[in-house]
Amino acid sequence: MKNHANSKSSTLRKSRLLGASVPAIMLASGMALSQAHASYDKKDDDRSESRSASEAVTDGWITTKVKSKLVADQEVSGFDISVETRDKVVYLSGEVEDQSQVSHAVEIAEDTEGVKRVDATSLRVGTAVDQMRDAVGMRDD
Repeated sequence: MKNHANSKSSTLRKSRLLGASVPAIMLASGMALSQAHASYDKKDDDRSESRSASEAVTDGWITTKVKSKLVADQEVSGFDISVETRDKVVYLSGEVEDQSQVSHAVEIAEDTEGVKRVDATSLRVGTAVDQMRDAVGMRDD
């Protein structure tokens, strides 16, 4: 009988130990999952920040490439054309002498690696009067 009593006592202790261990294991694994999830979320945040930074660098590089091509080109006055890039779309603004320079500037920008689209709606053709005022330094604007 003593053996039977010890057996029951041993089983009861195992049961209590197991009963206490299961919630502890579940709590620990839940915390581990929670930490893993938080770590994963942080990695996602880091990736999105990295993507934003890489997109900004790409836009900056596109602007630099386009502007340097325009300045080096003999057919357009790259100093009179402003270049801005957002989300790989190049925006040209400023003033050129004629429509062929607008077309040429757009072509230069379009031929630059990484450019999705070119918007030249703010690139205007100067009139003869504007050019004359520039020559004598009497520009109103």
